[in-house]
Amino acid sequence: MCRMVGFCFETNQEINGFFEHLQRMAKMGKNAPHNHGWGIYALFDDAVIYYRSPKSVYEEELIPLKARVGILHARKASEHLPVSFMQLHPFIDNHGKAFCHNGTIYDIPFVSIESDTFSYFVKIKDFSSYEELAERIRNVAEGYRHTGMNFLMVNDDELIVYCGYSQNEDYYTLWYDDGWGFVVASEPMNDNFKPMENRTMLVVKDGRIEKVLRV
Repeated sequence: MCRMVGFCFETNQEINGFFEHLQRMAKMGKNAPHNHGWGIYALFDDAVIYYRSPKSVYEEELIPLKARVGILHARKASEHLPVSFMQLHPFIDNHGKAFCHNGTIYDIPFVSIESDTFSYFVKIKDFSSYEELAERIRNVAEGYRHTGMNFLMVNDDELIVYCGYSQNEDYYTLWYDDGWGFVVASEPMNDNFKPMENRTMLVVKDGRIEKVLRV
């Protein structure tokens, strides 16, 4: 159970407002507090910003930053999982992917880390097409009992967003604004944000939605 923000633009933009929204959600949003650590992964020109902290996100400050695509995550640990640095999102691989998740997937076998999110990432991250990714998500959803399978994934310079849940629509629905660039969050930042449909995946590049898939 977590709160997330993702963004994708054609050029570098100020992102501190997204950090502040994450702080508000973590401290005062739905099912608050989300105080078991936080993390960020973002791309700025040819540089990567990657930081994870066990502190509550609303106890930290972010230096002024610009980035083009990225994800932020504040963790609220599921009851059966440890609270440690190892469980903090986003997770990364060696191929330009970063991943964060909101929800709980029960009984999924752990891979290296006691984290349902990391196991979920491992099961879906090696795809050759978006249709294959959708199929991998579907296999996890059908194979394991879960509350939510929402995720944000940075894949090279694009953002992939999935909204999928089996309960608590009010909590798990993701909200997005594609009026100027693309921003997605666990709770809307303003009245311009629209709800995603359940079991829907968006592929976003240069701030524009390029593909919509039903899962």
